Amino acid sequence: MPAPTLTVGNVEITAILDVDTSMPLAEVFDGSGDPPPGGSESLAARYPDEFTADSWRFRDHCFLIRMPTRVTLIDTGVGPADSAFGRWLGVVGTLPDELAALGVMPDDVDDVILTHIHSDHTGWNTTPSSSGWIPRFSNARYHLHDADVAWMRGFVDEEDVREFAEAIAPLESAGQLDTSVEDRELSTGLSLRHAPGHTPGHRCVLLDAGGERVLFAGDLLHFTFQLNDPGFRAPGDDNPEEGSRTRAEWLDRAESEGLTLATAHVPPSPIGRIVREGGQRLLRRR
Repeated sequence: MPAPTLTVGNVEITAILDVDTSMPLAEVFDGSGDPPPGGSESLAARYPDEFTADSWRFRDHCFLIRMPTRVTLIDTGVGPADSAFGRWLGVVGTLPDELAALGVMPDDVDDVILTHIHSDHTGWNTTPSSSGWIPRFSNARYHLHDADVAWMRGFVDEEDVREFAEAIAPLESAGQLDTSVEDRELSTGLSLRHAPGHTPGHRCVLLDAGGERVLFAGDLLHFTFQLNDPGFRAPGDDNPEEGSRTRAEWLDRAESEGLTLATAHVPPSPIGRIVREGGQRLLRRR
């Protein structure tokens, strides 16, 4: 199936599905946050495209932004079998093949924006070589908020230390990692916006082109029900209260300003717009 593509002005946005798999509900809702509204036993009936009786259908999208003179990749997915996420869930991402099918080689990418440091968003950052791990996108500037880098440096778990050494440290060693913290424009119409809570340095990306604005939401939300329950304290959020506030603010803005949403994990389409039906928010496919 062709990757979903949206053209705004002279900018082409392509949603790339790196992984489509499932996670047990017991791991997704592990007691570290709120239980899902209505209880996990009702999720499959209310959201059949997202849940079965015992699992969440986990989709992981990256976004390719092609401007006339610049190529930007937002997030790098789960990665290969030996990535941190691959080792954990036993899955392999397809991002390199999908990029190649679109005619984009690793050397073509100018910027890689990492919305945050979680392993399902950094998996294809690097590639092994005879001298160790090196940046996969050799000509790119990687952008990751310093709060996330500092946060991960403090981890002591063996797997987390290994992940940092393989996926983040090589970017620093190569001089390709930008850890600036200010909200700023990276290229014409494309800007970074700090949106903390999921992680300390979590960011959204805002594109303004052709009279339309697109919000690349990162992990601002994971589930459709969060559109109408932004106060849900998600178990994956480092700071659930802050994450809920940030989510509510951006969703209100997205609805009131008519922003298009590009989401990593929320179906039915990775690119949609919030609409109201029966007093409820829905994400309508673009």
